[in-house]
Formats: sequence, C-alpha cells, structure tokens
Amino acid sequence: MKKINLIVAGLVGALTLQAQDFNSALRFSESFVEGDGRYMAMAGALSSLGGNVSAMSVNPASSASFKKSVLELSPAYIYTKSENYYRGYGKAFSSALKMPSMGLLYYKPMAQNEIFVSGLSFGFSYNAQNRYAETLNFTNNKPNSSLTDDFLRIGTIKGTGSRDDSYEKMAWDSYLINYDDGTDTYYSDFVDKNGVADYSGLNQNIQIERDGQKNEYLFNFGVNFTEWVYFGADLSLTNMYFRETRVITETVDNNGELDKFSYMEDYDLTGNGVGGKFGVIVRPIEYVRIGAAVHTPVTYNISEDGETTLDVYYNKDVNGSTHHRPQPYSYVYDYKIGQPAKFVGSLGFVYKNVANIGVDFESMNYSQCTFTSDDALLMNQSNQITDELKAANNIKCGGEFRYGPFMFRAGYAMYGNPYKNATDDKFYRNDYSAGVGLATNTVYCDLAWLRAKSKQTNDFYRDLKGNIVNSSSTIKRDNITFTIGFKF
Repeated sequence: MKKINLIVAGLVGALTLQAQDFNSALRFSESFVEGDGRYMAMAGALSSLGGNVSAMSVNPASSASFKKSVLELSPAYIYTKSENYYRGYGKAFSSALKMPSMGLLYYKPMAQNEIFVSGLSFGFSYNAQNRYAETLNFTNNKPNSSLTDDFLRIGTIKGTGSRDDSYEKMAWDSYLINYDDGTDTYYSDFVDKNGVADYSGLNQNIQIERDGQKNEYLFNFGVNFTEWVYFGADLSLTNMYFRETRVITETVDNNGELDKFSYMEDYDLTGNGVGGKFGVIVRPIEYVRIGAAVHTPVTYNISEDGETTLDVYYNKDVNGSTHHRPQPYSYVYDYKIGQPAKFVGSLGFVYKNVANIGVDFESMNYSQCTFTSDDALLMNQSNQITDELKAANNIKCGGEFRYGPFMFRAGYAMYGNPYKNATDDKFYRNDYSAGVGLATNTVYCDLAWLRAKSKQTNDFYRDLKGNIVNSSSTIKRDNITFTIGFKF
C-alpha cells in the first residue's frame, strides 16, 4: 500500500523528493573537466593540440604527442557566488581549497622506423569532472502562495483516502491542513473553507545547500605513429558524491493561529561507473592538427538515502501542543543512471614553437540518458528524461603564445542548453579563462583563472492551481589553478 501511495503522489504532481528526477540523469552525465593550469587557461580546447595530461580526459590521443615523461600536481582555489531571484534578489557565497587534478605520464621512445611507431605513452590522471557545491538563498516577503497550498491541493485531489508519508501526511498530522466534514473541503491557515486565499503577513525563506563532485580516475595508453598520427585509449573509472539540503521556512506575522513552520528535504547519494574513451589526432600538414574522440556510454550504480521532516509552531495550543513534529520520513533507493555516448571533434593550428590555437566541438544527446530501478515511481523518470532533455553541443576555443620560457594563454567555452523546454538561452554556461606559464627543460609552472557562469531554475512546490512555483539563479564560479610539473 505504501508504494501505491507514493505513485499517486507522483501523479498528482508533488515536487518533493526531487533527487530522482530527470535532473539527476543530467547532473551525473555532464562533465566540466577541471584540469591543470594550461588546460584551464585555454578553456579545455586542447583535444587536437595534445601534449597535456588533463586533455587525455577529452581526447586520449593527447598523451601520444609527449616527448618526455611528466609528473604534475594542480591545487586550486574555488570561489562560488550565487545570485538568486525569487520575487526579489539575494546572493550567497562559498569557497574551498581543492586538488582537482594530478597526473603522471611515462613516455617510451621507439627505435627509428620501428613498426612505424615513434613512441609509446602510459598515463594516469585524476580530474574533477563536475562540481556541485553551491549555496542558494531565497527570501520572499510578499508571496502570493504558500507551501501549504501544495499540501492542500494534493489533499483535495486525493480526498480522505491515503496520504503520502513523505509529504502531505506530515502536514495533516501537524494540522497545517484540515478537513471540514460539513463542506467536504480541505482548508489551511491561508485558504479558508470557501477557497478564499489570504497570504497577508506571510514571509518565506528558502535555502538550498549542495555539495559533492564527480571524479574521474583515468588510465591511458597512447601510440605515436611517426609524428603524423597519434592514437590513444582510456579506461575511465568514475565516482561521485552529491548531497542536497532544502529547507522551506514560512513565518506568519499576523498574530493568527500559525506562527511558523519549516519543511526540510535532506538526501545524499554515491555512485560509480566504468567507461572507455578512444581518440586520434592527425597532422596532415605541418601546422594543422585534426582530432576526434568518442566516449562510450557509462552506467552508474547509484545508492541514495534521504529524509524529510516538518516542524510546525503555533501561537496557541493545537490539539494539546504548540509544537508539532510528525514522524520524519526516511527512504533508501538503489537505481542506475545511463550516461549516453559523447562525440568530440577538434581542430588545431601550431605555428612553430610560438603559437597554438585550438577549437573543440562536443556533442551529447542527453535525451538518451536512462534511468533503471525496481521502483515503479522512479521508473517514471525515464519518461521525464525524454520529455525534458535534448542533445547539447559545446564549443571551446583557446590560444597560447610563447615568448622564450614564458607562455600567455586565454580561452572561451560555451556549453549548450540541454533542456528541451528552455527557449531563452542556446548556451546555459559560459567559461572565460586566462593564464600564464613558465617552462624549462625539467620543470614547468602554470597559473590559470577560469570564470564559469551558468544559469539554473529551482522548482519549490505547486500552488493551488498546480502551477510550479520556482526561482532562477546565476552561478558564478571562479577557479584559480596552480600547476607544478616535472619532466624526466
């Protein structure tokens, strides 16, 4: 019976327990590689230029163009600012010191003309693929709806039958919604028995805290065919951790019966997957590089647990108490998310040892993400994926100029909007980057700054008419990366 209740709750449109919606498939399929200083300064546009440890994550053939073995470490300072719009403006900040990239590559030269191979390379790298840490704050002092409207709406649809333990049943048990036998209607502190709504004195505060990241451990093999063709292959081991805490607090200043309440969803998940990547770089003429790569689909095994709670405070005794806290609802889910294949094409120009320019094009069809579970409610997410997501194309451009031992770099990247129903922005994330470097025959140091600016929408609940109440946010993430590398 409990599972049936959950299915009904999903059908009537509650937005709670959002962990397992189509955004999860998108979140864990997207990759925004955080690499070493050179990679970050050129916005990742190194798939055809090669010679970079972090670029092995995009085009495995990058390793085949090395001429020496290298070891590098890349600590980074990451500062995130969120600008939040919900019938007003708010902002929040967070920062952290991380080690998002490190790598080791062993290069073995081959004898002249030996089986048409000039060199072999064996590499390992660790790169952060996606970062989820952010804080979002929303305040609304003149709302035209309440979270209790969603409880009321679902209660009206279901009638006096079963109630979802994770959502409207908690509101019922804490008297946020009530039922009148005489009029056969549900009512709340904001909507009376006649359906008349009054939100005077209501203040809303909504806070969303997210943390976690997606990491890749890469094992690479590369072959240099006489300096004209470079081939590479990767074995990619990915793990991820994600946590979100969402708190909706409503306070009433009209001296009525209700004082305030807080509804909280808290969940965290872990996952892992294994995939492969194959790439090639061709040098048809001295100054031109053409690259291509394919990343195989990956299936992530996800384990998730979460809890929803509700705390309600009244100005007077309600059923013997001024504080009601229904039994928290806890759950554990195991499911699988399938990441579709990615295709990468790139073009590079190299002028002697003075200047490099790279352009990358990436394509992934997010509507081909899959969601597999033994739970009927979760399987409904597969339909959401098809309805809400589409193919997205990314474009990266980067340049590098050398003057003696010094390098000066800059880059720009645009990431395509994967949401089918979003009509405003063709690209929903833009990266701007710059950096400098210093290299000798045995050591190199790189410093890079990258600003990632992206947009997102957060759904909170549905109003009495079933319309989604949501907000928009602009996330600005500054990544300052320093790389120290050794050649041997």
